[in-house]
Amino acid sequence: MNRSIQFIFLITIFSFGLNANLIRQSEAASNSTELSSNSEERIQPYSGNPVYWQYNCDPILLISGSSNDNLFQHSYDDLVAELDKLVEYGGNYVRNTMSNRDPGNIQAFHFDEETGAYDLGKWNDDYWEMFDRFLQATHERGVIVQLEIWATYDFYTRDSHTRDGLTAWQRNPFNPRNNSNYEEGRDSGLVSNFQSDHDYLVNPFFYTVLPLPEPFDFSIRPTLLNYQQRFVRKVMETSLAYDHVLYVIDNETNADPKWPRYWSQFINKIAADHHRQIEVTELWDSFDPTDGNVEGAERQSYASHFFSKRASVSNTLYDTENYTYLDISNHNFQTGETHYKTGLYIWNEVQQSTKLRPTNNTKIYGAGEEWIWTGNRQEAAERFWRNIFAGHASARFHRQPYGEGNNEYALRHVKSMSLLMNELIHDFTRLRPDNSLLHNRQENEAYVLADDGNTYAVAFMNGGNVSLDISKINSEEANLIWLNVMENEWTSQIAELNPETGLRLQTPEETGFWVAVVKK
Repeated sequence: MNRSIQFIFLITIFSFGLNANLIRQSEAASNSTELSSNSEERIQPYSGNPVYWQYNCDPILLISGSSNDNLFQHSYDDLVAELDKLVEYGGNYVRNTMSNRDPGNIQAFHFDEETGAYDLGKWNDDYWEMFDRFLQATHERGVIVQLEIWATYDFYTRDSHTRDGLTAWQRNPFNPRNNSNYEEGRDSGLVSNFQSDHDYLVNPFFYTVLPLPEPFDFSIRPTLLNYQQRFVRKVMETSLAYDHVLYVIDNETNADPKWPRYWSQFINKIAADHHRQIEVTELWDSFDPTDGNVEGAERQSYASHFFSKRASVSNTLYDTENYTYLDISNHNFQTGETHYKTGLYIWNEVQQSTKLRPTNNTKIYGAGEEWIWTGNRQEAAERFWRNIFAGHASARFHRQPYGEGNNEYALRHVKSMSLLMNELIHDFTRLRPDNSLLHNRQENEAYVLADDGNTYAVAFMNGGNVSLDISKINSEEANLIWLNVMENEWTSQIAELNPETGLRLQTPEETGFWVAVVKK
């Protein structure tokens, strides 16, 4: 069956299982015990400059490298060891998808040995205890969790996700052949053997909230949607007990924008019923968050496809009502100066919008020759620094083998970023990206954050020599300190200022990552 016919077939059978009039069931109040009211200490946009985050009432830059996307599935000993190591290096941020597709993962639902099927109406208590244990461990250490509710690739067929001859979707409890709650076709709108990934064909699992036109039969009870809502309620009821969680609807989705908008409203209603406030975004599949507005930005081979064109970062960028922050992680496929320009484009668009919001990067790719499409180690580290120097609020090295994860190389960069933020603790939220202050600069040589006239930070990607415009400093001397990124060490010196010619900055060594901090 070719893709176009398969798509029509899937849409048709799925439509019989929908009831558009019941979409508003998502607003039903939770039956769980009411939680205490939110405090101002929760993770939220910083009151002094909302493009950054604050936690415990203090501004915070979210930086990290972690070993996996679903850390809650790790053994407690492994989890604690990784979190303690991250905190030791100054990290404070992890990604967590509600994914169950890796070897050894357990599922959220009860498995009936007699029937050989999952029961979506019964929980696997071990799964939810493990999730709560993860949230408690991160909370105790002040590590912010960016939580993705729907793990997109758990619902698709990818060779890299095949085990025992089965794809991730063929093993998924929501697959009708794996549960005792509904059948494929008219009863659920699902197909057991869904032969596509999200690039050209979206699993009908992600259509349950979409109203469809006549002559489709809307009298059928939306069985699947009820179980989806039940799962999301459980995720929320568990996580709302904590104040350190950011929410993402999907990972790298090409779904119709109505899908994440529905779930954003759904989880916000649950939070409101519990007298809580939360921060929500969506993570789109597009490599280019600028929709072609930055020359040279790389796009997927299928970027002209209908699904890809609708899956634009603009859906979150310009919807300030349903999304309180952005995550543009897939722009971390871009390289060099182009990568910086795509990040800066988003920063500028946020600055001009009706509401300032943080921009996160929970995945930074770059893993060496084995996975050539990710870029190499040098590129990964450059992306880490460029994101922050483009004014973004978070940067995390993606898991291996697609990123550096939490290896020593990644954590040394995390440590130096932490040292830099500690040095700028009273200044960093006032800094703005402004490369116009750099002269005699080569492409991708150096990037600057500045509170012009007071504080400047200049990051060098691999050594360099530039002039910094310090004409607004009304002083004859300034403090210049150099951060050796890979050694996690500072050196200091007094710099003589010449407002006419600028301050010459030459890295102490010809190569390597360096950051210069200049203060009046």
